[in-house]
Amino acid sequence: MTSTMNRFSRPIASLTAAIRHAHPPKATRAYTSGGENAKNSKKTQRSNGKVAMTQIRVDGQSDNKVKIKGHSLLHGQRPRRSFLYVPAHSQRFLEKALKSAADCIVLDLEDGVAPSQKAAARENIKHLLGRLAEEGYKTGENKGAELCIRVNHEGWLTQKRWACGPGGEIAAPSKELDQDLDLFAIPGTFKLPLTIVAPKITTPYDLRNLRTVIINKRKPLDTDFKFTNKITLIPTIETAAAVLNLPIFPAHVKYFSAMVFASEDYCASMGIPRTKDYSNMLFARSNLVHVCKAVGVSPIDMVCQDFKDLEVLKRECEEGVHLGFEGKQAIHPDQIETINKVFSPSAEQVEWAKALLEAVEKNTTNGAFEFEGKMVDRPVFRQAETIVTKHQLIEDFEKNRFVTEVAF
Repeated sequence: MTSTMNRFSRPIASLTAAIRHAHPPKATRAYTSGGENAKNSKKTQRSNGKVAMTQIRVDGQSDNKVKIKGHSLLHGQRPRRSFLYVPAHSQRFLEKALKSAADCIVLDLEDGVAPSQKAAARENIKHLLGRLAEEGYKTGENKGAELCIRVNHEGWLTQKRWACGPGGEIAAPSKELDQDLDLFAIPGTFKLPLTIVAPKITTPYDLRNLRTVIINKRKPLDTDFKFTNKITLIPTIETAAAVLNLPIFPAHVKYFSAMVFASEDYCASMGIPRTKDYSNMLFARSNLVHVCKAVGVSPIDMVCQDFKDLEVLKRECEEGVHLGFEGKQAIHPDQIETINKVFSPSAEQVEWAKALLEAVEKNTTNGAFEFEGKMVDRPVFRQAETIVTKHQLIEDFEKNRFVTEVAF
């Protein structure tokens, strides 16, 4: 009966079972990749004059286990394939965005909003949050999306930076930002799961200070501290200084769940054009991906300028996937379908992965063997399991993301 089954209907073999015949690693060092609760520690161990480096360990994991997870979904993160910016000054844009299929809906108070319209944008967001807190999502709206607010950055790049309040506490470096952060402490609404998108972050200490300001704003309203500490942040890497500081971010992974690369501001900070092949941004983009993969958070790629040309968008998405990105910023709802599709495993990939894991289950030899004309071994088995797991998690996410009519 198995031979007549379609590959898509075959059971999925777990990686533990799939590689049970493979030789265990002989190395004495354990290589683990981190997640949301990861700690970055560099411990230098000296033995017989030799130095061994142990980096990025995961809490609660045994040192003799190999844990390699190539996608943030496997670390418990949510899907962040499409990262849609919505200028918050337009009520019509907000309503349209809530009915889109974006994985992340970013209510924008920064670059997408003119200075004269920022106050109106805050009022629109305040009204929307109040409605969601009181009434919930309406029929046809995307309740599964991560709801984010991109705040302003004024003051972060000045000498003043983070000032102290009257009592010596950390305070926002500008009135504009302080008013933005008030949105995260509105009575009755701060219980909503909101994510802060922080533009032009230079160091992880900016994230820590942002979080501190919000905690201080919420304390009078949250006396039992039930929601105060549930703050999710996503930094945007946009400058040469931020790129050079990327190596210190893993030690502060508790402050962020994803990272975004912003090409236009990065190019401006470098004094370079955005080339057609993006080769002059490879160093920055690749470094960001490596940091995210090391600690198990989502790397999100740059905006496609040609937002009306879906072929260009598809090409950019594929290039981003090959580099290791797990999502892409969007500036128009028409981009979402292409982005979601490219950043999901294809039907062909899922079919190949399921077939490989079945073949490994049946393999009676130790170690590598031939599959579809190529030699495969443990790293390839892990890739196959990652593909199948991603496919399952995304399918589960898609099933119930939109609010439907309740039949009585």
